[in-house]
This record gives sequence, C-alpha cells and structure tokens, in this order.
Amino acid sequence: MRSVMLHARRFGMQGHWRILAAKQPACCLRHRGAATITSSATAPAATVVAAAESGTAQAPPKPATGSIAAVQVLDEHTAPEKLQSISTLILDCDGVLWRGSEIIRNAPEALRVFRRDGKRLLFVTNNSSKSRVEYAAKFRSLGLEVSPDEIVSSSYCAAAYLKSVGFGANGSRTDKKVLLLGWTGVEQELRAADIPFIGGREFQLPAMDSMDAMKELQVDPDIGAVVVGWDPNFSYSRIVYASICLRELPGCVLVATNTDCADHIGGGRMMPGTGGLVRAVEVAAGTTAVNVAKGGEWLLPYLCRTYNLDPSRTAIIGDRMDTDILLGRQGGLFTCLPLTGVTTLERLQSLPPSERPNVVVGSVAKLAGLP
Repeated sequence: MRSVMLHARRFGMQGHWRILAAKQPACCLRHRGAATITSSATAPAATVVAAAESGTAQAPPKPATGSIAAVQVLDEHTAPEKLQSISTLILDCDGVLWRGSEIIRNAPEALRVFRRDGKRLLFVTNNSSKSRVEYAAKFRSLGLEVSPDEIVSSSYCAAAYLKSVGFGANGSRTDKKVLLLGWTGVEQELRAADIPFIGGREFQLPAMDSMDAMKELQVDPDIGAVVVGWDPNFSYSRIVYASICLRELPGCVLVATNTDCADHIGGGRMMPGTGGLVRAVEVAAGTTAVNVAKGGEWLLPYLCRTYNLDPSRTAIIGDRMDTDILLGRQGGLFTCLPLTGVTTLERLQSLPPSERPNVVVGSVAKLAGLP
C-alpha cells in the first residue's frame, strides 16, 4: 500500500515548488505509530506522561471545558516503538541536540542508538551562520559524531538553490553574481559551489543618509540574486543597495536562508532571527523572497530528490511548529517534537489535534529509549 503520495508542481519562479501531500489512511497511521493524541477522559493516567528532560513526570495540562484532547507525551519506554518503521531521521539541531552551546542530556548517546538501529541521519538546520564544515566542527566539540555530508544547513541550501536556477559554473546564469547580506556560513558555501558573490562580512558601503547619496550609489550590474542570511552587520545602507538591485536589475531574485522570527539563546532570552532582516528587504524592494529552509516550499523536494527519501519511512524531529513540523506536514513525514526547545506543552495543548505533531517527547533521548 502506498501510504504517501507526493505531487510537485511549479510555483512562482524557477526552482520553487509547492508540495501537496495526499491524506494517509488511518491504518497507515496506526502502523506508523502516529495515533499519539488521547483524550484525558479516556486515557489511563499512566499512559499520559509529561516527560521532561530530567525524566521527572508531571500531570498533563487539563483541557478546557468542551474540550480538546490532552497531549500525550511519551517517555523512554513508550517512544522508541514509534520509530520502528522509520528508516531516515531528519533532526533539527538547536533545541533538539543542543541549546546554544549546551548539549541536550544524552543526545550523543541517542544518535549512537539510532545509528546502531540502522537509521540514516540527516541534520537540517535553519541557522545560516555556519557552513557544513563549520557545523561538523561544532558537532564534534559537543561530542556528536556527524560528518559534513549528513548536514543540510540553510547556508548550504542557499548555494544549492542558486545552482538549481543556473548560478555557478556550467549554469545558465554563469555571468551573474550574488549580493550577500550574510555571514561566513553562506560565504563558504557559495565559494564551494563556485558561485561568485560580493558582500558578506566585509561589505563596506557609504552612509545612505541623504537622497543625494542614494541617487549617486552605483550597484554592480552583474548581480542576479540577493541572498539574505544571518547578518549582525545588517544596516540601512545594505537595505538600500539590496532594494536597488531587486528593483532595477532585470531578473534579480531575493533568496532567504530562512525566515525564522527569533531563536532561544538561553537564560530565557530570545534573539531576533533572520526573518526580520528578510522582511525589511522584501518591504523595501516590493518583492517576496524564496525561502530555501524549513518553512519554505523548496527544501522538501530537494531533500527527497537528493537523498532519495521515502516520505512514508522518514521522520522529522524538531522543536518548532512553523519550520520543523511544517516541513513534515508538507510531505506527510512522521513528525516528532521534543520539549527541549521553542515549543511548550501549553502551546501544543492549545492546538487542535489535527495540527499537532504525531509524537511529543521530553527530549530526543526518549526516542532512543534513554532517560
């Protein structure tokens, strides 16, 4: 029986795809362990486990009167069986394997268990500040055994998308270069893909503090795309330059490494995400960016094609509803949300069952049967 059918059709500019996932029959969902939402009125108390990373159980939140079913949070005893039919795990990084520079408890051991059980692992992150090589070094520093070819960072996705629409050697747009508003991660991936660019960390522009300064600004006429990633040097002058390219250079496209609004940095504080920078350029240029990361429509077809994924045997493990879980829902993947990142149990409880992930766990370690 075919449990998932993916249909892709052209949507908007070249290389931008819309994903449509056919409904899966209930028998397939049961086979894959997707029925993890139970009513608090019918589920035995012992089966509704709120497993925090520490392993301490707590009572599930009480649903409101007239009520949406309670969220079932699986522990190390009940979670592993949900992955029995899964061959590939797509794992988010920050909020799943680590928080900032702090490793999630038993995350390295969990990856070893998954590999021992024959699971293929892909690490897909929306953070564009590092290249795959830089990410591999970070993984090693945290005791995680991961090779660069298992990492799909949004910095890498930006370069892969540009190659798919003709940038770089042997492409149809070899005469075009990229304006980068971003950091080392995208710089390194563009160089690796042999895509010429200007901008990046060292991009120096005069102050755009008058109309005369803007009128006199000359932009590189060979720019064919503007890429916006994480950029701590983002400025009004950069918005001006980017918007002129997008408005005045024929065929110039806007590419976002991601559109995340904010990220946890520890201590209860959030840092602004790349989404705010992307939105500023979109508004200034009067255009819409192609989002090449989780939350956009380009990434899943690329992953399926490049890694020969079988969606019916692929699970995504991530802490964000608007990126990780959305990616899974786009293509009918099995979705799993650990409570170690952005999304809280209270937030999940407020959603109707049809919008929740298939499985909720205290941490990624629970999926591997670890405390």
